[in-house]
Amino acid sequence: MTPEAFFAAYDGFGERRSGGSGDLHSAQWLRDQVSHLGAVLVPTPFQRFTPGTATLESGGFTLHGLPLFDGGLTGPAGVQGRLGPLGSAAAIGVGEFHPGAASLPGNAFAQARAASRHAGLVIALRIKGDGLAPLNAHDQHAPFGPPVLQLAGHDAARLLALAEAGAEGRLVVEGTRAPAVSHSVRVDLPGAGPKLVILTPRTSWWTSTAERGGGILAWLTALRALASASRPRPIVALASCGHELGHFGARHVFDAEPALVRDASLVLHLGANLGAAEDPRLTVRSNVPDLAPRMQRALEEAGYPGGAITAATGGKANGEAHEVETRGGRYLSLIGSNPWFHAPEDRWPTSIDLPRAAAIARAVAAMSVLWAQAEPAPA
Repeated sequence: MTPEAFFAAYDGFGERRSGGSGDLHSAQWLRDQVSHLGAVLVPTPFQRFTPGTATLESGGFTLHGLPLFDGGLTGPAGVQGRLGPLGSAAAIGVGEFHPGAASLPGNAFAQARAASRHAGLVIALRIKGDGLAPLNAHDQHAPFGPPVLQLAGHDAARLLALAEAGAEGRLVVEGTRAPAVSHSVRVDLPGAGPKLVILTPRTSWWTSTAERGGGILAWLTALRALASASRPRPIVALASCGHELGHFGARHVFDAEPALVRDASLVLHLGANLGAAEDPRLTVRSNVPDLAPRMQRALEEAGYPGGAITAATGGKANGEAHEVETRGGRYLSLIGSNPWFHAPEDRWPTSIDLPRAAAIARAVAAMSVLWAQAEPAPA
C-alpha cells in the first residue's frame, strides 16, 4: 500500500474516539494489515463518557460545545452567574487555550481546575481553522474539579466579549459514564534477548489523520521491514488505544507486564503529527545518550529536512513516552507539529505532507532494523 493509499484508507474511518464505532473498525483494519505477522486485538476496559447537553446561554446567544471529559458536571439546572476571566471572582470563569495545554498528567490547567473557585469554566480552544479541538482527559477514570465547557475557537471573540462585559450566563454541562471497551493492536515477533518495543497511539478525538496517521504508517513500515530482516532481538509492536484519555491502552499493557518497559532494550515511541502539512518541526528525544542525534541523521538520510529537526537528550518525555520514562524505560520518541492539532479539520489530503510522512516511515524502519539486529543493544 502506498503512503497515499494508506492515508486515504485511514481517513475513511472517520471519528476514532475510544469506544466508538470508528475506533473498533479502525482497530480491526489495522490488525488485518499485519494479520500475517500474528497481530491480535488487546481488549481494554474503561469508563466511557458520552457527552450530553453542553451549552452556555448568555447575552441572547447559546454557544454549543463539549464537556471536558475528566471534569465535573452541572446537572440539568446548570450553573448561573456572572462571567469573568479565569481567576476572577466571577461564578463562571472564561479563558482561551491551545488544545495541547493538557498534554501531560498534572498539567497547569489541571492544577488550575483543582484550585479553582469558579462554579464552572468555559474555555475556547484556538487552532488553525478554529474548530472544536478538545483537551486530553488524563483523569477520565477519576473526574474532578468544576464543570468545564469546551468551545470551538470561532466562539472565542464572543465568549471573551461576554466575560469582559461581566454578562450573566447559564452553563449546562451534562453527560453519562458507562463501562466500555477499546482495543490496542499488538504484534509479537520472536527472538532472543531484550525486546525492542515499537509504540504508537491509535485513538484520538476526531479523524485526526495527521495527528495519528503518520505514526501508524511508520509503525506498519517498521514492522514489515523487521518481518523480512534477520534479527536476534524479539519485537513487540503496540498500537495503543486511549491516547486522548490518559494513555489508558498503553498503561493497561505496561501495568500488566512491568518488564515489557523496564527490561526493553528500547521503546521507540512514534508520537503525534508525524508528517503533518505546513509545519515540518519534529522533536526527536531520547534518554539514551547520542540516540536522538543518530535518529536525526537517519531522518535526514531518508529525506527529511534536517533544519526542522530538534534532537534532544533527556528532558521531559511527552505522550506515551512519558509512560515509559516514569517506569524507568529507555525510549526514543518522535513528535511533530500540526496546525490542526485535535481539530476536526485534520483530514486527508489537506493536513498531510506525503514526502515528509514517507521519509519518517523509512527512517523509523531503518532504525528499527538496525536496533533489532544489534546484540547487545547499541550504546
